[in-house]
Amino acid sequence: MNATDIAQALHLKRAGRDWRGDCPACGYRGTFSVTTKDGRTLWRCASCQDRGGVTAVVRGVIGGNWTPPAPPLASGPDNAGRTRAALALWDEAVPLPGTLAAMYLAARGLPGEASTALRYHPALRHPHETASFPCLVALVVSTETGEPVAIHRTYLRRDGSGKAAVEPAKASKGPTAGGAIMLSAPMPGAPLVIGEGIESSLSAGRLMSAPAWAAIAAGNLSRIMPPAAPSEIVIAADADEAGQREAWTAARIWQAQGRRVRVATPDNPGEDFNDLWRARMAREAPNG
Repeated sequence: MNATDIAQALHLKRAGRDWRGDCPACGYRGTFSVTTKDGRTLWRCASCQDRGGVTAVVRGVIGGNWTPPAPPLASGPDNAGRTRAALALWDEAVPLPGTLAAMYLAARGLPGEASTALRYHPALRHPHETASFPCLVALVVSTETGEPVAIHRTYLRRDGSGKAAVEPAKASKGPTAGGAIMLSAPMPGAPLVIGEGIESSLSAGRLMSAPAWAAIAAGNLSRIMPPAAPSEIVIAADADEAGQREAWTAARIWQAQGRRVRVATPDNPGEDFNDLWRARMAREAPNG
């Protein structure tokens, strides 16, 4: 099993010495890489960092017997160390208002965002680069234990106008399986929106006037344990194949648990709820 075999089987693209593409375990776009070092084939996902899960999928795909991996254990010495390292970076980050991260969100049509689950760090190193970049940093909390377990980083341009020109532009640190970015607190008797990415989930929450969580990646939706308080779970699904597949998988699991669940999807293929929100803002602008 060499890097080229894996890349061809998983439809990865060449990127310098590596092959890169979507993670076969969590589904996150552009975060999976395969490389050869000292004669060994190595692979990792910069988002879920689910080493056991990714390895199970890679071996299954190459062997022609793929089955989704079981969620990794949420505890253990390896995960504990990764969590400590992630939370140390979270402690270095500062509140969102007035920062480049707030400017980035405003450029995505989300001005005035003040979620305490989001912070700004002026310089975090990229997993595939030697350079550091300003980052929007999000806290990932285990939906099983309620404890912080990881962070999610969005690497930004130095003027805050958009994501940095690096691949991947988003990456996690720490064990994210079963975790969520709790952008706002659920309210008893009200719906809870659960989306994929931060921008899409914030936008869906604004469109539906409801609290929102971000699952980070489509493949993590079904691993989330929603709270009991909300009257309904609204899955804000991206309008693509992975988004739809994982949204309906999660919906069936949560419905089997006796929860009221609805899947909401943009009409146009390839869109997410940030596209819908920005289109609405453009229509409502004074000169729109």
